[in-house]
Amino acid sequence: MNDQGTFIAALLDSTRKAYAAGTALRVSESSPQVADALNHFGFNEFVSDTEVRLRNLAEALACGRPEVFLLDVEWLASTLASRQASTDLLRATLSCLRDELNDSLPTDARPMADEYLGLALEMLESPIPAPESCIAHVGPFDRLAKAFLVAVLEGKRSSAEKLIWDAVDSGASVSDLHSQVVTQVQNELGRMWQIGESHVAEEHFGSRVVEDVLVMLRSRMVSEPENGHTVLLASVSGNLHDIGPRLVADRFEGKGWRTIFLGANMPANDLVMGVKEFSPRMVALSVGQALNLRSAAETIAALRTLQPDLPILVGGAPFTAIEGLWKDIGADTFASDADSAVAFGQSLISAK
Repeated sequence: MNDQGTFIAALLDSTRKAYAAGTALRVSESSPQVADALNHFGFNEFVSDTEVRLRNLAEALACGRPEVFLLDVEWLASTLASRQASTDLLRATLSCLRDELNDSLPTDARPMADEYLGLALEMLESPIPAPESCIAHVGPFDRLAKAFLVAVLEGKRSSAEKLIWDAVDSGASVSDLHSQVVTQVQNELGRMWQIGESHVAEEHFGSRVVEDVLVMLRSRMVSEPENGHTVLLASVSGNLHDIGPRLVADRFEGKGWRTIFLGANMPANDLVMGVKEFSPRMVALSVGQALNLRSAAETIAALRTLQPDLPILVGGAPFTAIEGLWKDIGADTFASDADSAVAFGQSLISAK
């Protein structure tokens, strides 16, 4: 982590709402067109949204990685593009936030924040496309993935589950169904929510169906003999999602590992207690989004204090998007999918 950036991030955390409100006032005094957009958005809603930008900026500063903040701005611009909405308000927000911080932060803290916001504004000078479908090109499982998605969106749980049962009975492997159907559909549900094609109720229902399907697939999984090794898996504090690490846990179990899956939003101190209790050969942490990066770094630091040589793997979208980010938070490696996570674990065994 970056010492100077961590200091600035703490300043942003402590006064985030005031900075967001100051930014809102600046935006309201800018061009009439932008001021109208803010009024349509709602002042309080705008302040809350700007606080999210500040949280992402704080994570980027703490990591010393502007790409973390750019990832957030790109996601938002992509969302606007998918809805054919203007980025004028976003541009004005970043510009006014830049001015607000340059006027409010201590002199030595201004350059780093100014640089990151400047890079974000520079990125917005080029069009950012809408996100592409996650299941448009998934090979031989394309039709199954789309049928499963439709069943979920129509609220037909039993139909969705039958599709998976039929695929297993027809010889599809659990690993292929994990990677080519379940993961892709879960990602597509997130994309559809992002671009406004589905609402939160549909996305949550879909996640519950996916969880049920994972239980079904686990019951049909042929596991290798126990290898005497344990992997502990959890989502770090602040990450409320745990489908990814749950799927990875099942895949480790298929390879003969004892899996200790602790679920979502796991506080660092309690995770340390879990390591003391279960003595894992490795730990796998789901980080999920950029807002969880400092939490992940704190968790890893706590684990290193307990056991410096414990192998720690991280997973989540930020590490796939930003090369080497996993090193910045103190992990030993990252996995972009379940296969690479299990491959890392197996390499630990074979190295002994």
